[in-house]
Amino acid sequence: MRNRRKKKAIPKLDLHQVRHEDVRGRCIEFVEANWDTGEEIHIITGYSDMMMELVIQVLKEYNLRYEEGDYFNRGYIKSWL
Repeated sequence: MRNRRKKKAIPKLDLHQVRHEDVRGRCIEFVEANWDTGEEIHIITGYSDMMMELVIQVLKEYNLRYEEGDYFNRGYIKSWL
């Protein structure tokens, strides 16, 4: 048998069904809970421009690099801690 490395799951925060006024707190908790991992994280926002902007504000406060989605799915933001 070959040794196969198990791919570690990327930490994700799903903000579907979260009210805009709760987004900032949820993002801060998520970033801080994963801070020491130094890994990529995904924050699922759906297609709400307001939700994306709220998440990006938090990521900027932490001086984190981020990208908005990808070619097939723009409903999330990925960032590197």
